[in-house]
Amino acid sequence: MNSFFSRRNVITIIIAVAIAAAVIVIAVWQKGRSFDNYDVEKSFSIDGASSQNFVSFSGGLMAYSRDGAQYYDSEGNTVWNESYNMQSPEVRISGKRLLIYDRGGSSLVIMSEKKEISLISTTHPIVQADVASNGISAVLTEEEDTGYINLYEADGTAKASGQVHLSQTGYPMSIAISDDGTRLIMSLSVINSESLGTRINIYDFTQAGDQNKNNIIASFEYDDTVCPQTAFFTDGRAVAVTDGGAVIYTSGSNVKEKKKIKTDYETENVIISGEYFGLIHKSNGKNHVLDVFDENGKRTCERKLKSSFDRCAFLRDDLLIEKAENQIILIDVAGKTRFTYDFPDEVIAFEAAGNTREFFLVQQEGSQVIRLD
Repeated sequence: MNSFFSRRNVITIIIAVAIAAAVIVIAVWQKGRSFDNYDVEKSFSIDGASSQNFVSFSGGLMAYSRDGAQYYDSEGNTVWNESYNMQSPEVRISGKRLLIYDRGGSSLVIMSEKKEISLISTTHPIVQADVASNGISAVLTEEEDTGYINLYEADGTAKASGQVHLSQTGYPMSIAISDDGTRLIMSLSVINSESLGTRINIYDFTQAGDQNKNNIIASFEYDDTVCPQTAFFTDGRAVAVTDGGAVIYTSGSNVKEKKKIKTDYETENVIISGEYFGLIHKSNGKNHVLDVFDENGKRTCERKLKSSFDRCAFLRDDLLIEKAENQIILIDVAGKTRFTYDFPDEVIAFEAAGNTREFFLVQQEGSQVIRLD
C-alpha cells in the first residue's frame, strides 16, 4: 500500500515538473518569436486622429491635444474624455497614474485609467513635471532667478516644497520622481571655473531625508558636462544622462555612483523605460545608432537605425519601436527584430495594447487593435 502511494506521488511530481517545464519553454518561445503579419482584433474610430498625440497607458490608448484628452480601453472603447486648455501639453506615466502638464503654463492634471484624480494650478510657469505610481507628482516651476520644487499628493494637496536660487545652486535642467514618490533627482547646470558643469542632487522626502538640509541625501559634481535628462528605474536606482554618456546611482540610504558610462559621441536623444535606457547618436556623422543599456549600465545592443526613421521609443519595458514613414519595426532590448511591416497607408500612431502581442494601429481611415501573427 505504501509502495503504491509513494509511486503515485512520484508520478504526480514528475507530471507537475513536466507541465511546469513545458509552460516555461512555451513562454520563452513566445517571447522570442518574430512576426511578419497581423490580424485585426477590433476596429474603432478616433475623431481628428491626425491632429492628436498618442501614448499607451495601462493597457489602453490615450489621445491628447491642446484641448483635452480621451482614453480608450484595450478594445478601443471610450472610457473618459477630459477637456482642458493647454498650449504645450506633455505626458508622464508611472504604473496606473498619468500626468498631463502644460510646459510653460500653470496647470497639470493627474489621471487614472478610470477618471480624473486632481487638477492642480501653479503660481509660476512649469518647466517640467513627473508622477509616481501612487499619484504623487513633482513639479518644477521657475520665475526670474528662482526655481521652485513642489510635491503634491494624488488628490492635489501640497506635500513638500523648496526653492533653487539659480545664482547660487545652478539652473535646473531635469527632474524625476521615484516610482514610490519618496525620492527626487534633479540635474542643475552650474559654472565651475568659467566652464559649464552639472550638479546632481538626490532628495529624500521620508523621515530619513528630513534629517538632511533641504532633504538632499546625495550630491555629485561633474565638469564640462550637461545633463538634460534624469530618471528612476523601477527598482529605485537613478540615472543621469549626460551629453557624453550616463551615470547610474544606487538606491538605499547611502547613494553612490554605481557606474559611469562614457561615450565617444554626443547623445542626440534619450529613451527610457522602467529597466532600460537608450542613447541615440550619429555614427561617423551620418547614420543614427541606438545603444541600449540595462539598469546596471550593461550595453544590451547597438543597432543602426534607418536613415528615414522618425521615431524610436520604448513601447513596453523591453520592447522598442523604430518607425520609418509607414514602416513599423519592433525590436527587443537585445537588438533582435520581432516584427516588421510596411503599411500601405499613413501610420499616425502605433502603441502597445493590453496583450503582449496586441497593439493599437491608428490611421487616417480608422483605428484598430491588431494582434501579431
